[in-house]
Amino acid sequence: MKTEKGDTQPLGRILIAEDDADYRRILSRRAARMGLDVDQVENGKEAIEAIKAGEYDVLVCDLYMPEFGGLEVVEVALEIDPTIESLILTGSASVETAVEALRAGVYDYLTKPLESMTEFEMALTRALERRRLIKENKRLFEENERLAVTDSLTGLNNRHKLQDTLASELERAGRYGRPLSIIMIDMDKLKEINDTLGHPAGDEALKMVAQAIEKCIRKVDLATRFGGDEFVIVLPEADLKVAVSVAERLNQEVEKVKIEDRKISISLGVASWNKTYSTPEAFIDAADRAMYSAKRSEGDKVRIANTESGG
Repeated sequence: MKTEKGDTQPLGRILIAEDDADYRRILSRRAARMGLDVDQVENGKEAIEAIKAGEYDVLVCDLYMPEFGGLEVVEVALEIDPTIESLILTGSASVETAVEALRAGVYDYLTKPLESMTEFEMALTRALERRRLIKENKRLFEENERLAVTDSLTGLNNRHKLQDTLASELERAGRYGRPLSIIMIDMDKLKEINDTLGHPAGDEALKMVAQAIEKCIRKVDLATRFGGDEFVIVLPEADLKVAVSVAERLNQEVEKVKIEDRKISISLGVASWNKTYSTPEAFIDAADRAMYSAKRSEGDKVRIANTESGG
């Protein structure tokens, strides 16, 4: 496989698959002058190997090539990357082959010999722009989805994400008999911090607790801001012993945190799933009651839900 690179940072990466060596070189040089990173192959088999080995923005393929034709190459490429764009070149154009190419997902269909290389450059530029727009729209969609389930202040997941995750985890725990635990956390005296130090200090305290939570949990766990000064952690594949250990470690981590020389403290309730918790709400309520029991206690900051009563 031959490669041509522009003199500056490439604006995109393309693969040219053409069995006519002279024509392939002409196309490659023009694309390189456009500032593109260009790879060249001489048949369909080499094209498929190149596509599997690296990422391309646009494919430029001859319709008829040894081993595999251009449409076969495009089909493989779209399976690997549905956003890739492609241009098909052919010296024996017909309405039927043009329609077949467009139905196969080809962006444009060019007839050889081209009237001018400007025609090729314009088609390639449009394909690159379409590729860029599709990728940008995909990024924006994913970002919007992330923001929809993220608490804007702490960066943790929000209550909507908690509801969806907990429902699916409860179903899995019930169906397969897998352990599942949750921890309910409440900040102590946040109102006092807000009243004496101001709401910006209170917000900073919430962020510090969120950071401590993220420091103490696994990647598979879900940390959420439940609302106000409350947080919930979902611990898949964690039994009561593991969950209590996480809660105690988190409590110790938060004890290290200060806001304007004032210590921050939390109360924690731990619940491990059993069949008496028939709904996510019942499961959360059990941890919530355990947390309030800890809040009323003297010194004991971690309490376990009463599993016999389901609360």
